[in-house]
Amino acid sequence: MIKAEIDITEQMQGFSKFAKQNDVNHAMDEILLICRKTMMTPQIVLYQIAEAANKNNQITDYEMACKIQKLLDDQRNEIKRKSEMIEDSVNDAIFGLKELAKSSNPAMIKNYIEAIRLDLEQIESVL
Repeated sequence: MIKAEIDITEQMQGFSKFAKQNDVNHAMDEILLICRKTMMTPQIVLYQIAEAANKNNQITDYEMACKIQKLLDDQRNEIKRKSEMIEDSVNDAIFGLKELAKSSNPAMIKNYIEAIRLDLEQIESVL
């Protein structure tokens, strides 16, 4: 088994400095640098920082790691919500197109076209 040691001291010092300043953006930059060096996901890095900070009673580091993790979770949930909304709108538009192909009634065709237009507007609003 290969063992590699990666020095992230500088990035951790930067993270701690920005945690003390309550500077989320720059603290996140340090997390990304750690992720690049260690080839670990932000969630794992943040979990390990929070765990180590909690053990060593580094409250500001712990709170910053938790704050960034919450921001990432919120962002992930927002992306998932938007993705589901787009998927639903696409499925509605596909259904409308299939029904449009079956219909020969001009009033129904107009209604389906309007419904598809609204689905496309909803997709556009999410993007």
